[in-house]
Amino acid sequence: AAPGGKSFTIAEKMENEGYILSGDIYEHKTELINDGAKRLGINIIDAVTQDASEIKGKADFDCVLVDAPCSGLGLIRKKPDIKLTKTGADIDSLIGIQRKVLAAASAMVKPGGVLVYSTCTICRKENTGNLNWFKENFGFESDDITEYLPKNMYCETAKDGYIELLPSVQGTDGFFMARLIKKGE
Repeated sequence: AAPGGKSFTIAEKMENEGYILSGDIYEHKTELINDGAKRLGINIIDAVTQDASEIKGKADFDCVLVDAPCSGLGLIRKKPDIKLTKTGADIDSLIGIQRKVLAAASAMVKPGGVLVYSTCTICRKENTGNLNWFKENFGFESDDITEYLPKNMYCETAKDGYIELLPSVQGTDGFFMARLIKKGE
């Protein structure tokens, strides 16, 4: 979750009320989150040092954001060396990590709750491949995200619960976001 931008934005949307658990695998990065939250006057963030693929807990979160480690292929225009350093084996390894993180996160979402899966890649194996695998294995269904998107970001897949942002279409870096609802009551 470091350096904390998404956590801070979520806290702002929540008007600094409720509870946010943010994690990172490195202690010095969780310190960045804690320092940023303090600087911004946010007191609802609990930053923990933990591997997201090993997180344990009961299903009591209304919403979980999985900002997964990924190949970063959506950031090539800012980091052109990515295309020279990432291999198919690297991507396959990342897919395994992403799936472990998704599996752990799924257990944290209460029935009827939301899981948002996000990456900064345009790799279909990491994005729609993982999305389909996840829905087949963990009792989640896609949620139409049309109402959450600005009109200039609309795309046909929004009704299927996900969007892929592309530099050539939206003028952004390449990103993927999917919104899923956990089945059950």
